[in-house]
Amino acid sequence: MSWLGYEGAVDEVLPWLLEDSRAVRSAPVGRLWVRLVDVGRALAGRSYAVPLDVVLEVRDAFCPWNAGRHRLRGDGAAVCEPTTAPADLRLDVAELGAAFLGGTTLAALGAAGRVEELRPGVLARTSSAFRGDREPWYPGGWAFPLY
Repeated sequence: MSWLGYEGAVDEVLPWLLEDSRAVRSAPVGRLWVRLVDVGRALAGRSYAVPLDVVLEVRDAFCPWNAGRHRLRGDGAAVCEPTTAPADLRLDVAELGAAFLGGTTLAALGAAGRVEELRPGVLARTSSAFRGDREPWYPGGWAFPLY
């Protein structure tokens, strides 16, 4: 039996290039984790899929300088700065890291009780803003055993 093994994104194009895309077998592997050590700078340094203006109340027991409220505004270039305004979403830095690259959605984390929506409707919009065109992935290697 012949097979080709490789690592690719969850939304990899390769299966759709094959004559029989059902012949592809995939297994998700968690290799891409993000730990934000400067929330304001990280959030200001990325782009967002839709315009947003949200106040995030972030908990961070390990990097206390991240803890607090951050107002994130983005329509093209993003700005993220400390604020005393009421929070729209409350979450731990771990959830923010999970959503940062656009794979795990804030909406899914909210449904799991890991993100608290404090202003109705803001979770869905913020979740959409964090999404990317493609799923994030880490190119960790290739394997080509052919038998």
